[in-house]
Amino acid sequence: MSASPATPNSLGGILSRFFPTVHFPSESEPDINQLSHTTYPETTYTDSEKIEISQWTTTSARLATADEDEAKHAERLGSLNTHLSTRTTLLGSKPSVADVAIYASLAPAVRKWSPEERTGERGYHHIVRYVDFVQNAPLFGLSMRQEDKVAVDLDDVRFVHKPLDPKEEKERKKKEKAEAAATNADAQKPLVVGGQGKGNSESKSTNDKALDTVSNTKENAKAATADTAAPSFKKEKKEKAPKPQKQPAKETPLSPSLIDLRVGHILKAVNHPNADSLYVSTIACGDPPGTENTSEYEGQVVRT
Repeated sequence: MSASPATPNSLGGILSRFFPTVHFPSESEPDINQLSHTTYPETTYTDSEKIEISQWTTTSARLATADEDEAKHAERLGSLNTHLSTRTTLLGSKPSVADVAIYASLAPAVRKWSPEERTGERGYHHIVRYVDFVQNAPLFGLSMRQEDKVAVDLDDVRFVHKPLDPKEEKERKKKEKAEAAATNADAQKPLVVGGQGKGNSESKSTNDKALDTVSNTKENAKAATADTAAPSFKKEKKEKAPKPQKQPAKETPLSPSLIDLRVGHILKAVNHPNADSLYVSTIACGDPPGTENTSEYEGQVVRT
């Protein structure tokens, strides 16, 4: 019995479209690990990465479904956008067939997005960046005509998200905890019964008045004694000499030369071991081998 050919929307059909010179298995549902090895033979994947590739391939099929609920579709796009905010590819820095499948599902939709949907305040900035990277980067090696690619204007950024300040985030969380603790404390205070509370308040008011009367009597007696005592002479205060004003520091004019600005390729980004909201990035900046403060990662000279 002959194997049925891969359909255009199957993973094998998608890969055949972007890699016309590569021979893929003709089964409609071939093994994903086999497809990964055929597409990127020089890239190795761990067991956890293979599971992740399978999961993202399933997600790509759901993103391509036209009749999916709009709210659920927006939720999937939001999760993907957040995932790509700290990664170059779906796996971090490695290419995979899941990237090709996700690109094939997203490209038709991204092509129709307005500039506000792409890079507006509620836009999917990282998805747009990812789509442009997959279709143009030699890392993936897609065979595409220029007119078939999604047109992305890198200079048309409608909204720039403010980077999260770790100190401000820490203070905000601390303030929220304090407010929550105060709310719980108020809720645990015992309620005072109406009649009993009124009687207590009246008795306290009477006692306070008596104490105020005694206190006023003592103060009057002290004042009378002070008037009969010998007059005191106040010492004249010496006028303090005005302090010399500090000279304002000279302002250094702003100049682009003050910034060591470089363009690099983020190969890996992992959570910082000592901070919840920071990342440790491995970036290839094109430094020659042997440059100070560099190391080697996946055959490239990188900075961390």
